[in-house]
Amino acid sequence: MRKVAWITTIVFALSSFCLSSPPGGYPRPPRANAEAEEKLKEAYAAYVQGQYQKAIRLSLEVYEKYGDVEAKWFPSWVRRVVKGHLPDPYNKNEVLGRTIESGFLFTMAIRSTFPSYLLARCYNALGDDKETARWAAELRKWVYGDEIMLVFSLPYPSGYVKPSAPRNTWRPLPLKFREEDYFILVPLDQACKVLGLGCSIQPNPKMAGGKGIRVTKPNEPNVVYRLFLGRPLIERLEGGKGRTETLAYAPYEENGVVWVPFYWLAKQAGIRGWEVREGKIYVAPKQGTK
Repeated sequence: MRKVAWITTIVFALSSFCLSSPPGGYPRPPRANAEAEEKLKEAYAAYVQGQYQKAIRLSLEVYEKYGDVEAKWFPSWVRRVVKGHLPDPYNKNEVLGRTIESGFLFTMAIRSTFPSYLLARCYNALGDDKETARWAAELRKWVYGDEIMLVFSLPYPSGYVKPSAPRNTWRPLPLKFREEDYFILVPLDQACKVLGLGCSIQPNPKMAGGKGIRVTKPNEPNVVYRLFLGRPLIERLEGGKGRTETLAYAPYEENGVVWVPFYWLAKQAGIRGWEVREGKIYVAPKQGTK
């Protein structure tokens, strides 16, 4: 069993390092200072949530002032799961050591990004071939050979398509929310009801956090999405088979409420544009899922 645990830990560590955003590759960009780190953290959240223009603006501000520098951090939800000192996210050996020692997957929880990666991805999502090529050339300093193709073949968390409907046709949702690490989080059960998704939250001591959490879509009756408290993962179950996907912000429970990132639920509900204004989440008319 000990051998299996070690192998599992190493596999998760390598997969997290190689497939996280950005993908693993050497040499790494220089370490970001505190100002650049905070801006890249905000830019990363904007990118994930489909706010590509905002992510571009913030990434360019960092690049023009500091160049291609890399930010690494642990999201706030990690402190709800792990008590005590967290490892230095920039120290790979310390992160891996603490993962093996504690059993908590610090390697998977860590977030990281740098300007050229965000800029290449955002411009590609917007369909701007010229700027995509420009930043792909910068990205080649950190990503070798054919790995550059992997960067552009990875799925976009919030999709490619931007809504064409004017803002005055967007509608507010009767849904409370909170902002954390620049992510918009919503209560899962309430959000699923508002968005027309199925949701089940049941006690299950075998699952992470002691809860079994499932989300379903009316147009995919044979598909079940399983979420895990304190784990940035989603398991897509269909026909007896499962496929694991990553989530940019792990679900967590607080005072009996399960909070999840809105961007993922919006995508499942077929919403291609949304924003927060006037203290409410406004969404564009649905354009179908992709």
